[in-house]
Amino acid sequence: MSKIEEIDSRVKAYLYDIGYHRWFRVHATVNRTWTMTSNIAESLNAVTKYARELPIVELLEYMRTLLERWTKEKLLKAKGTFTYIGFKFNKELDNNRILSHKLRVRASTDYIHTVLDGVRRYIVCFENKRCSCRQFQLDELPCPHALAALRHKDESFEQYCSPYYTRAILLRTYKIPVNPLPDESK
Repeated sequence: MSKIEEIDSRVKAYLYDIGYHRWFRVHATVNRTWTMTSNIAESLNAVTKYARELPIVELLEYMRTLLERWTKEKLLKAKGTFTYIGFKFNKELDNNRILSHKLRVRASTDYIHTVLDGVRRYIVCFENKRCSCRQFQLDELPCPHALAALRHKDESFEQYCSPYYTRAILLRTYKIPVNPLPDESK
């Protein structure tokens, strides 16, 4: 935004005024998985603010136990999930499902559907897992338009979600141990 402001401050003001929801997804070229951070080092620095004054071995042990705690929390959450996809993703899917109920659907082919939301029209292509809103392909989770079309087809959502969001993959991800450091006195 600072570079935009250097060119023309009116553009920055305009982008803020119309709201992030109107423009930020268009610029995303990779799967964001709902993590909106500019720098992982900033996030880690915020969490380890007080530990940075510790001697190096204690700092490493602090960071190791932090990762161990995070991993255990995520593993417990994945174990407590009894849906096809993980809790966070299932919640997003539920929100999309609620939004999908007000939409009308017209099928063009078995895999291309036009979804009408008032005067707006969205094109959903199941063959490529895409929607003209771009949310489907960026999040790799069916958007409200895709869910409306799936309901119209009387088809389930599972094959249209990223495999990384599944309970099975989350369990495998968080089963990787965070090994303790050896005793420094030996």
